[in-house]
Amino acid sequence: MKQVIDGNGQDSTAAVKAWLAAKNELWIRNLYLLGDPDDPQALWLTDHESPLLWSLWGTFRTAVIKRGTVTSSIGLEMDKLDLDWSPIVSSFGNTTQLASPYKLARVGFYDNWPVRVWTLYMPTPGDANTFGCSELFGGRISDSNVERGKINFLVTSFLDVVNQNVPTNVVELTNTLAAYRGATPPAGLSQIPQFTVQTGSTTTKIVGSCTSPTPGHVFATNAMQFGFLVFNRGDSQTLGGFWSGIATNSGAAGLNTFILFSPLPWVPMAGVDTFYVSAAFPINKDDGQYFGFPFVPSPETGV
Repeated sequence: MKQVIDGNGQDSTAAVKAWLAAKNELWIRNLYLLGDPDDPQALWLTDHESPLLWSLWGTFRTAVIKRGTVTSSIGLEMDKLDLDWSPIVSSFGNTTQLASPYKLARVGFYDNWPVRVWTLYMPTPGDANTFGCSELFGGRISDSNVERGKINFLVTSFLDVVNQNVPTNVVELTNTLAAYRGATPPAGLSQIPQFTVQTGSTTTKIVGSCTSPTPGHVFATNAMQFGFLVFNRGDSQTLGGFWSGIATNSGAAGLNTFILFSPLPWVPMAGVDTFYVSAAFPINKDDGQYFGFPFVPSPETGV
């Protein structure tokens, strides 16, 4: 039997076993946390008919959500779990806080979100604290698909990097996730530059003024090509968490213009939305190659 943790963080496994041994009935449900627990946009969901408070983590809201069976494999394939969620019908707006979950799923907003799933054991309906939960699955959203009336999430295990049988000396060369460092300052800077959106921006063209580390700095043409433009999160941010690869960049009159590979779901708000820019990150510092180029020339042939 898996370890069960009650609402106070104590091990209640023995109590659950004793309850079952006495032929008592248990109400079993699932709790789902999509996103980081400190993220105000995280989804706290349960398949119970009313909200549930598991004090160790928080309150989980009633939702139409169901899970498939955890798929496990030995070797190169990772553990997977399918989740289906049907968001409630409500009015929506053009901010990440108010946008339709279906729209957010279509543009990949939930991709790579952490997912935690617990099995809940209740001695009486609605009591999530006495016995608490056991861990069922943990992973990240690797794909999301919008179907009629629901969003399907494919969740791959947190162990998707370390459970693959690849010799350790070639992991850096074959796994871009293992090599990725999050954000890379452009040449000549030791910090990630921050920007404020300016008038003239569209869903594929972002005009920004650099606010740090050097206010008003203008980057050379294509200095950020194949890098990444990422919108900052915050209560006032309308595109917090959205990002796109940079096709080209240019600058003039104290402003920087970035042309994006992928269109944004709506136009950012000038003077409100902020973002940072990362240069294409080097897979190997010694040879200077960068991830994101259409191809890397062969050292033997040059093509």
